[in-house]
Amino acid sequence: MAKKSARTPMAVDKSNTPAWMRGVIIAIIISFVAMVAGVAYLGSAGGTRTPTNGTDTSGDTITAQYQPRVDAAIAAAQSSPDNPAVVIEVGHAYFEWAVALYESGQQSASIPVWKSAVSYYDQVLAMDPSDDIALGNKAFALYYAQDAVLAPAALQAFIDGASDNANLAEQVENAKGMLAEIQSASVTTTTTP
Repeated sequence: MAKKSARTPMAVDKSNTPAWMRGVIIAIIISFVAMVAGVAYLGSAGGTRTPTNGTDTSGDTITAQYQPRVDAAIAAAQSSPDNPAVVIEVGHAYFEWAVALYESGQQSASIPVWKSAVSYYDQVLAMDPSDDIALGNKAFALYYAQDAVLAPAALQAFIDGASDNANLAEQVENAKGMLAEIQSASVTTTTTP
């Protein structure tokens, strides 16, 4: 009679995993997270996007989807409040949540979420004023939050700060268009009788 194994057929004995394999797995996970964050940033900072149709986009569903990521990012930032790379993740989590609300047609509901993102980007900028990503995301968040007072200066700061960053050339152009739109609306509002 064959001896039965103590492990179930799907069990993985992690204690025998070689160190190089663990390193590869960790590198894959880090690469995946960085790719998702990069796509999310480039997608969300790329300009005005239209609402997505055909998906469940209720505020409760969106909150249920994004709140855990925000909570995890806040917990990480509380344990490492002096690390801008950790704090910016809270801003990104709020930013993505706001994008989801905005794209689902809930622009009014997205405003406080945009402003929460801004508060964390401000914390990052207090530690590193030259962080182009924080500058850009703050500017775009203020624009989508319809903050006509703070958005123009934030957009200009991003344009000035990131104009030499080739990786953000498209976002800088979008920011220029947004700034021109705000300035045009301001001129129209002040000259209309």
